[in-house]
Amino acid sequence: MRLTSLYIGQYKNLRDFSLSFDGSSFIDVFVGKNGTGKSNLFEALIEIFRHIVEFDRYKAPCDFNYRIGFEIDGKATEIGWNSGKLTIGGKERKTIGKTPLPNNVLIYYSGHNDTVAKLVEQYEEAFRKRIKRADFNEARYFIGVGPEYKELLLAVLLMQPDTCKARQFICQKLGIETVASEAKVVLERPAYAADSRFDIEFNDETDRYWKPEGITKTFLDRLHGCINTTTTGSPVRSEGYFSADDRYILYFDIAKIRQEFADFSPQELFRQFDNLKTLGMLAEITIPLQLTGGMDATIAHFSDGQFQSVYIYSIVELFKDRNCITLLDEPDSFLHPEWQFAFLKQVFEITDTTPKNNHVLMSSHSAATLCSLDDQPISLFKIENSAVSCFKRSKKEVIHELSDSFIQYSEDESKLLIDNVIRSSLRPILFVEGPSDVSILNTAYRKLYPDEDISILIQDAFDRGFIRTLLARHEVFATYPDKQFFALFDFDDAYNDWRDLGGEFQITDISLGLCRKLGGKNAHTFLLPVPDNDLRKQVWDESNPTEKIRPKPHFCVEHIFWGNDGLGSWFRTDDKSGLIKFKGDKHKVRFAKEVVPTLTPDCFEVFRPMFDFIKSKCPADVEGEVAAP
Repeated sequence: MRLTSLYIGQYKNLRDFSLSFDGSSFIDVFVGKNGTGKSNLFEALIEIFRHIVEFDRYKAPCDFNYRIGFEIDGKATEIGWNSGKLTIGGKERKTIGKTPLPNNVLIYYSGHNDTVAKLVEQYEEAFRKRIKRADFNEARYFIGVGPEYKELLLAVLLMQPDTCKARQFICQKLGIETVASEAKVVLERPAYAADSRFDIEFNDETDRYWKPEGITKTFLDRLHGCINTTTTGSPVRSEGYFSADDRYILYFDIAKIRQEFADFSPQELFRQFDNLKTLGMLAEITIPLQLTGGMDATIAHFSDGQFQSVYIYSIVELFKDRNCITLLDEPDSFLHPEWQFAFLKQVFEITDTTPKNNHVLMSSHSAATLCSLDDQPISLFKIENSAVSCFKRSKKEVIHELSDSFIQYSEDESKLLIDNVIRSSLRPILFVEGPSDVSILNTAYRKLYPDEDISILIQDAFDRGFIRTLLARHEVFATYPDKQFFALFDFDDAYNDWRDLGGEFQITDISLGLCRKLGGKNAHTFLLPVPDNDLRKQVWDESNPTEKIRPKPHFCVEHIFWGNDGLGSWFRTDDKSGLIKFKGDKHKVRFAKEVVPTLTPDCFEVFRPMFDFIKSKCPADVEGEVAAP
């Protein structure tokens, strides 16, 4: 299965947009800055295939013209929609009929694009409405896999025999030493069982699991026989059906599941559990684990960052026997740079070892992700003359385009990797959320201390999630026990990351920048200092006696300069929330590089207490860089 061509008449900013999928690779990478149309391409593909697979049932039109070409088992097909008419192979048709189609469209969304998630949810809701009393033999065409699938994907693969390559990969990747012998499953009353006819009275074969029918009943009956009945020596625990909560808590013997479902492939087992999830019945599935080093954990222990390549591997592995299109919409969004660096290489390794029936399309705007890519052309989205175009460009050109020259690209450099940055500098490190923060804070230091060299290394950590992950773990502190680490979070959504890290308060005045020292670590975390002006009310509620921080604070580094003469055009008042916001992310770099350096030193005084605090915690004689080993 492979896409060969695509034409989109007009979908959002994609107008008269054409793509040719040439070459032999079964993975195509699309890159571009935010707003160039990468996600719109994926949305359009979802809409196109939804129109195709539902056409014979609903005869519904598509809101835009399209042509899409693909090959399945060597047979080429082109389906088009133009001005209300369907064509297949250039000939007008009334139905799709038996035209070969991909078996599934698999969609991974990381959470940054609500539209992709909503399109998948719309399809799933329509699919759910076709389910009558759980008596159905139809499986979902669109499989949307997001963070909520972490438990199910991992559980299904860990239920496989020890000799299963997929299981071995998962254990190696996540550092899993041992897997428990049973799985915990929580079932809740499903959507089809809304009325009293489905109440559980006897909890026997007549009404258990809310009286399912068809393949759902068959699966649950077989699964019921796998309940772990061996409790000798086990601690007392609550299990069975709980009428007060109208739910089941069950423990299944994994060995029994393997034996009972020996006739199932991993993909078939996944689809059966996924059907329960689609019905609204499967609330939880988890398996106790022990990690390398003896730490007890569950599936929920792993962060989305750790799990990202596992998502991709799981999807490709589970559907390797079916003709699929897989859309990975910025799966690297929440990875820290070291994982980004290795991520694309892992995806290529995964797809190279699987049958050539799954065409993977991946979008990204991360320069770090592309660094490990071989020298092959990359599809770059750009907006020129108000139109979106897609060009084939070299890796070096693409990385330069994405990084706005903040990231100086070289094949021999590994500065994109945070570990190498730490090793290459003798100075204490202050992690910030993005490149514009680096520029602003370096400017602030030079303005405030014009006669001093900058005594700290201010380092872009790519996103707030990585800062939280890095400082929450002990590895970096064990590796660099003598280095001082600091982090600065914006006073917005990043507040939750700062708060979750915990620590002992060092500064409690928000005008100085709230600061905590992490327990047992050479690390301090700051929130942006907030001047005493009208913007303070966007983060602080003085009238609240219990919680001063507002539920959704909004104060980013650019807000420091709000109210200064001549800067009014860089800010806007949001019509819905009434909040004063910076004019847009795409303007951050220009503001940091061209506007901030022109400001007078007094505009930066709000940063002085934070810099003075950092300097007080650091040795005065540390200067310069060292070559990374």
